[in-house]
Amino acid sequence: MSFLQPAMLWSLLALVPLAAIYFLKVRPQRRPTTAYFLWEKIFQEKRSSSLFQRLRDVISLLLMLLAAAAICFALAQPEWTDERQDLLIVLDNSASMAARDGSSNRLDDAKQLATGLVQGLNGSQRAAVATIGDVLTYCSHLTDNPRELLNAVDQIESAPAGLQDSALAELAEASKASGRRRILLISDGSFAADRIPEEIELFKVGGAVENLGLIAADIAFLPGGDDRLGVYFQVASTFEEPQECDLTLTHVEPDGREQLLKVIPLRIAPGANPPERFTLENAPAGRWLARIDRDDALADDNVAYLAARKPKPIPVAVESSDRFFLENSVLAFSGSDALLQLTEGNPAVAIAKSTTPEATLAVIFQPTGDSPWWTELGEEVEVGAPRVLHPEHAALAHVDAATIPFVGARQLAPAPGAHLLVADDAGLPLIYIARHEGKSAIVVNLDPVAADFYFSAWFPVLVHSAVTHLVGRETPLAASYRPGEKIPTLAASEDEETTLVDDANASESARGKWRNLPRKLGFYQLQNASSEWDVGASLLSEQETLLAGKETVDSRRPISQGRSPVHWLTLLAIVVLTGESILYHRRKVG
Repeated sequence: MSFLQPAMLWSLLALVPLAAIYFLKVRPQRRPTTAYFLWEKIFQEKRSSSLFQRLRDVISLLLMLLAAAAICFALAQPEWTDERQDLLIVLDNSASMAARDGSSNRLDDAKQLATGLVQGLNGSQRAAVATIGDVLTYCSHLTDNPRELLNAVDQIESAPAGLQDSALAELAEASKASGRRRILLISDGSFAADRIPEEIELFKVGGAVENLGLIAADIAFLPGGDDRLGVYFQVASTFEEPQECDLTLTHVEPDGREQLLKVIPLRIAPGANPPERFTLENAPAGRWLARIDRDDALADDNVAYLAARKPKPIPVAVESSDRFFLENSVLAFSGSDALLQLTEGNPAVAIAKSTTPEATLAVIFQPTGDSPWWTELGEEVEVGAPRVLHPEHAALAHVDAATIPFVGARQLAPAPGAHLLVADDAGLPLIYIARHEGKSAIVVNLDPVAADFYFSAWFPVLVHSAVTHLVGRETPLAASYRPGEKIPTLAASEDEETTLVDDANASESARGKWRNLPRKLGFYQLQNASSEWDVGASLLSEQETLLAGKETVDSRRPISQGRSPVHWLTLLAIVVLTGESILYHRRKVG
């Protein structure tokens, strides 16, 4: 046995004064009497019963010492020195746990099982509660307080997201962090059996249920104009027999009204079905709902929230004495389906050669003269072998910058804080991005005429990549994301604020080029300084729809349960004190 508060054992010293009190005797006061014969019989009876009285006092002393010792040991919080370990009770709250299984869903069954585990511990060992879905979230700290653990279990709710490998990996790391901890995962096992290590004990809940749903969906306007909307979807089913139902495609108007535009009869075979595609003519942009009209075990996977967008062109101006090639690099990505639009006034981005434009965002070829984008500018130099320092950067994502001939490059020192993307082997900046007083520019240190760069296939590609990166449009929004997934904010810089608004007009603002969606299905609107975009959040998970779990096996082991020694010591002290009180009362009343 070990003690969690060994310092409280010093309280046992209180037994010494307690025993001393019982051995104290009150000396009777002597008084003369003339009627001794009246007292003689009383003295004889008292003398005959004095042994019993002494024995009764000793028993009373022992009982009080026993009660006091029990209280002292309880204060020291003794624990049995067995193999009992701290417990981490992890409840799977992913989407599949919301599947109806009889009169309740799987999460309700998991919470009931967790409640039984906590009540069985009876405060005899420590435990913590956590949930796992797309992330691992701790709901309580390590404690032996059953009320705190039960409150944590009671507050757990289902999240419309799949069980992610990253969350399971984090749980596996937690199992390796301490040998004195047992991890109990309460789940339906809707994941591959090899995704959790043997150290994690699986408490499996839920059985086979009938469900079907969408596991993939996408919509986008097809090139060529005429508002042709391409629709892609894939379904899956856990039914043993093929099922017939309808997929409806509905457009959601700005005022919230739904307009049914397409009904697709489906025959869904067991398991994951092959994907299907079709085209919808004269389709409007905006919010769309793809819905399977079927009542089954899981409702969240029957609806996909999709957003169809037409690219909003980026106005681009050219500032140069020889504009032809620069303008054509913009026109190459212009038109009804393209992203760039040549303009003369109020551009979002200016493309310049041998000059520094006043625009907030700029792409500058052949640096010349004084500029805030460089501090020193020298003569032309012979460039060594180009080295791409950040090939993953969005401005170079589709460009093989190492093959560009940087002829006509000049010796220069970039503006403070500039981010070098390409440099030669001597460190000469060849392509870099800089920011100054709220403005941004990408500088390309070459003479496009001398380098014949105008005739390179990389020239229009570099212009397109640089422009889209400067305005934050390098990563287009998808038609739909999963709840909690990271999405691009289409912000021009990390400092720009973006607001996400849901259908209830609740908003959340954040800065940066990426942010996470809330863990909630439905539509959102992404707002920043440049524009507004609709974003959909849908489940779209094969493992959650198929409610898998046949490969996983329940691996629970017995758990040490029982009441703490503190409980029994406290109960002993109460019983002994009650017994001594009864005996004392009987002595007083004779």
